[in-house]
Amino acid sequence: MFDIIIVDTGGYSFGEVERYAVYLSAYRRGRLGRKKSDEDKLLSLTAGLLTGLEISRRTGIPQNKLTYRHGSFGKPYLIGAELQFSVSHTPGAVCAAFSDGGEVGADIERKDRRVTRRLYDRVLSDSEKPLVKSGEDFVRLWVQKEAFLKRLGTGIAGSLQGADTTLLRDTAVFECGEYLVGASGKGVGSAEIRRITLKELLSEYDELSLTV
Repeated sequence: MFDIIIVDTGGYSFGEVERYAVYLSAYRRGRLGRKKSDEDKLLSLTAGLLTGLEISRRTGIPQNKLTYRHGSFGKPYLIGAELQFSVSHTPGAVCAAFSDGGEVGADIERKDRRVTRRLYDRVLSDSEKPLVKSGEDFVRLWVQKEAFLKRLGTGIAGSLQGADTTLLRDTAVFECGEYLVGASGKGVGSAEIRRITLKELLSEYDELSLTV
């Protein structure tokens, strides 16, 4: 099983959904409190709500009982279940990948993200440079690299040039409207992708509150 869920956050401000922060873990609330901009807070809150809901649903562990440990570079791991997950966000959207088949990594970026030529030499391997004819081409490679490095647990602290997309196994890129999603992990070729709105995600929490 390899699932990717994308949540569109457009049309919402953090103030409109701040009350849902009560559903976050203490760790997530702490991270939320360190965010400065309204957009960053909205994305952080959405990421926490999405992962909490889906992990609980997939493992049967109540959200308030979910516990995590973190790797050397901050990658979270669920305690008490084999489910692996990875979360990423970019202005306007949050994505999360879930797998019960081993380590997983995910990254999302807008197709029209502005990139500078200075990044090319720092990020691209010699075999990748001929493949890049536009900014979108660069972003397509970037999300695959970051997904792979997040799967390893290093994130971009690892070598971006060393993560050569012409050589990577079990790593793919998906077009999702205005976004490109990179994913890495066993079974990624048959990944199921679902795209929902923040309103739909919040409605699930509203239903939960009615049953408590």
